[in-house]
Amino acid sequence: MNILSKLLLVSFLFLLPSTVKAAWLNSTGEIETLILYRQNQILVKLKGNNGAPVAACSNKEHFIIPASYSEESRNRMYSTLLAAKMAGVPASISYSEVDNCDAWGATPNVYRKITRITF
Repeated sequence: MNILSKLLLVSFLFLLPSTVKAAWLNSTGEIETLILYRQNQILVKLKGNNGAPVAACSNKEHFIIPASYSEESRNRMYSTLLAAKMAGVPASISYSEVDNCDAWGATPNVYRKITRITF
């Protein structure tokens, strides 16, 4: 492939639109509920702020710390949320709008996975 062909190919690739635009969404509020299940899943609901809906996730009220995260990650996220709840301070939950849902077994509930927590 000569240099002109390579230049044209690279130029063409830069002109193609990107179809995937993933971004983190943030929802901030006091923790209304923390629900722990024996399957290692933890559901979180913020007071007065359900966040932005994610098309692939059917549940628009709760966020989830899924069982697929490592035990250490789940414990850190849970303890951060618990500290925010006990202190009565708002927490900021970040989640992705693309490919970031966790199905609840065979039920129709599909939750938005928490990516990051700050307060």
